[in-house]
Amino acid sequence: MAEKSKKIIYVCDDDKNISELIKMYLENDNFEVETFATSEKLLNAVRKKEPNLITLDIMLPGMDGFETLAKIREKSEVPIILVSAKDQEVDKVRGFNEGSDDYIVKPFMPLELVARVKNVLRRSEKGQTKKIVKPKTVYEFSNMVIDTGAMQVTINKKPVSFTNIEYQFLLYMFEKKGEAVTKKDILADVWGYEEDDNRVIDDLLKRLRKKLDENKAKISIETIWGVGYRLSDGKSK
Repeated sequence: MAEKSKKIIYVCDDDKNISELIKMYLENDNFEVETFATSEKLLNAVRKKEPNLITLDIMLPGMDGFETLAKIREKSEVPIILVSAKDQEVDKVRGFNEGSDDYIVKPFMPLELVARVKNVLRRSEKGQTKKIVKPKTVYEFSNMVIDTGAMQVTINKKPVSFTNIEYQFLLYMFEKKGEAVTKKDILADVWGYEEDDNRVIDDLLKRLRKKLDENKAKISIETIWGVGYRLSDGKSK
């Protein structure tokens, strides 16, 4: 039987000691790893060959991690884990809002990063499978339409931009409209999390509800206390 090809991880951090430590632990888990000290070198490598996942430090010389994330997201949905020395909610929310798949704060245990890499890859692969087998569908509810073929959301017939995770969450809620959906099910089906992490849902809902209000959406993602959420036609209570 042919040996299964290794997944490729790009590690971008200007601290050589951290890069080499991450590389050692990932390689010990059978990943192929390339390290980069600047955003420019990382972006050049991504243009030539897209990896399976990127770990990206926020505090980089020149172009920082947020700018680099935005550049990559212009053309690619490759999974990205942001790495930061700052444990601030605003940075985490900005990272998720701009398209990161996870966020880990320094200092961290190398094995924790390896576990997060595996988790994000599982979520990504699960999402790829769902996209392949799911037929193209148009979902309409109130004044909103989701066209899964075009991966486009319109409100009052006007296209509205959503991040990938916002889009996946909205699509999931549209598929379950009118049903009470548990937080556990949302985490498993949208994020691929096996453990509870309500914070990621809370962060996403804050910005998603704001975006829906700004664009005069007539749908509501209601909170059902002790259970989860429900998509309905009307304002949240």
